[in-house]
Amino acid sequence: MPGWRWRSRRDPFAWTLAGLCLLWLALVAPGLVYPDLNLDYPFVDGDSHDWIAQGLFLAGHDLQDPGRAPLLPLAIALLDRLGALSWLLVALQILFLVTLLAFYSLAARRTSRRAAFAAALALGASHSLQGISLQVMADLPASCLLFLAGGAFVMAGEEPRRYLMSGLLGGLSVLTQPVGWLAAVPAALVVLTQRRRDLDSRWLWTGAALFLGLPGLWVVFRLAALDSLGGTTSLQWHLLEPHADSIPFYLFAAASLLGLPGCVLLAAGLGLAARRARDDGPRLFWLALFAAMLVFFVFFYDFNAKRFLVYLVWPAGLFIAESLDRLRRGALFGAAASLLVIGSALPLPGEGHDPSWIGLWPAPPAYLHAPPVMGRPISGSPLLDLSETAVRTFPASDLAGYFNNPRRVWNARAAWEATLPRERIDPAGLAADHSALFLYEQLSDGGGRYRTVTRLGNALRKKVKFVPAAHLEPWWPRIDLSPVGRIGSDYAVFRARLSGLEGSWLIVAPVDSPLRQRLEAMGERSFGPPGPRLRQGLATAEAIRREVEGSSVMILPHPRQDLSQLYLPFLLDTTVVYFPTPGQEEEARGLFAAAPVLAETRIGKSVVRKVKLLGRRAALVAPAGPSPSLAK
Repeated sequence: MPGWRWRSRRDPFAWTLAGLCLLWLALVAPGLVYPDLNLDYPFVDGDSHDWIAQGLFLAGHDLQDPGRAPLLPLAIALLDRLGALSWLLVALQILFLVTLLAFYSLAARRTSRRAAFAAALALGASHSLQGISLQVMADLPASCLLFLAGGAFVMAGEEPRRYLMSGLLGGLSVLTQPVGWLAAVPAALVVLTQRRRDLDSRWLWTGAALFLGLPGLWVVFRLAALDSLGGTTSLQWHLLEPHADSIPFYLFAAASLLGLPGCVLLAAGLGLAARRARDDGPRLFWLALFAAMLVFFVFFYDFNAKRFLVYLVWPAGLFIAESLDRLRRGALFGAAASLLVIGSALPLPGEGHDPSWIGLWPAPPAYLHAPPVMGRPISGSPLLDLSETAVRTFPASDLAGYFNNPRRVWNARAAWEATLPRERIDPAGLAADHSALFLYEQLSDGGGRYRTVTRLGNALRKKVKFVPAAHLEPWWPRIDLSPVGRIGSDYAVFRARLSGLEGSWLIVAPVDSPLRQRLEAMGERSFGPPGPRLRQGLATAEAIRREVEGSSVMILPHPRQDLSQLYLPFLLDTTVVYFPTPGQEEEARGLFAAAPVLAETRIGKSVVRKVKLLGRRAALVAPAGPSPSLAK
């Protein structure tokens, strides 16, 4: 890594760690390369397909703009253009391993090499950290860039030129996940209390300009080219709320990530650092960075996720190394280091991002398990039911057979290869089609709404709307359908044409659903010129589309004879379209009635109310009643 003196010529610990990193890469890299990252790659979290969608959108494909931070999507866009998207996870693994080597180099400057090696080995062998590194998510890359930026900042106290590298890497971290902005707090604290002489340094201010300027340039670009900061960005502000009920979740998740011995050593290391930080700039920086991230995620960000702990794990490793370094006796150090590595590396029954398991003992494997429960009402983030915590044991063979990450990688690869060959539609053959409608009869059809819209949209390179089949039930005689093909074992794709509209759309149904069989039986139709009622319905749908442009849309049930409802799902240009289930209409009306009103317009037999919900524009399309006001 630029700026680090890799002092490995006479350092067996450095060579050993580098060899282990290469061994890990050799073990997992071949199993991480899939021809289709979106459809085939098995290690995805809830937002993984959204990150891929953002990258494909930036690559020029006709997808909804998710509004994600740009650096990971830009990497996805570049690899997509080069035809090398399948290698994304190998590139992310290399970034993770380079950061691990830089961690050792930095830790070895302040502690003994053996303590730095034990801490680095514990992080590199961590079952949870390894598992998180396998996912298409931005948090671990952002934490790696942030740690590298912090390391350059710490060393800038001796060589001010390193402020340039610190600012560059810090700005890239912010472009990967905005939480990197918090690094400005410990950096400013150290400069004002320990390095006031650097306030006259051009290197400090140039580095600060890079840190602020790179994200600033992206904001200017988004506003100029895309006219918004993105829906995801605006939603984040509504997740900022002071609270204290996340403390039990993160205590359990930290023990799951680091292991119980790691948490004990971390607590001791934090105590040591707190006593010595006043006159030690590097120690003050890492302690303040750790505290800033801890306070933000535990007390202010209203979404619980174990993966957020990756922002704390690198400074935590430094404190663990410092704690180990205090154990001077060889036997005591060896016992503590062994417990640290075993506790961190102990394979867990869950995957890396699963916070519900804590390793207790390796042989036979015993774990503390707290079952996940229903998430928060607004964010949907998970909670743990600590009242149901129980100790569970498993056969020792599970450690080698199911729980460890390399075996998971290769088991997933073998399962994927066993299903070959699989049907795939070339998205290039769908370029002339407009957006797609995924039809469901039950909300469970085809997976969850969010995952289906993003994953299917990425596969089709089209915007996908999630529409109940019942909404189109009255209109099937007016829709011309022809089969296009299948996407693997999940989706059957049809091409739809409507009377009075130019072009075609795609309709998708789950392969294993009765709906797919009904669609196949409908066949193709020919239409004459549209009559007056169809023309009026189309004109109304067009007017509604123009009125709700740029908003998420909720559509309430309309009378069956309202032909605008035939055209509206096809014409809408957003993927954020909701159709409340029977019995939810009044709840939807109440939600919109309580929100700040931007406009309310009557169009044909519908009333459109535009409001602000969670900082984003939303529109309710409801049948017009005796009163034009939806508040009633």
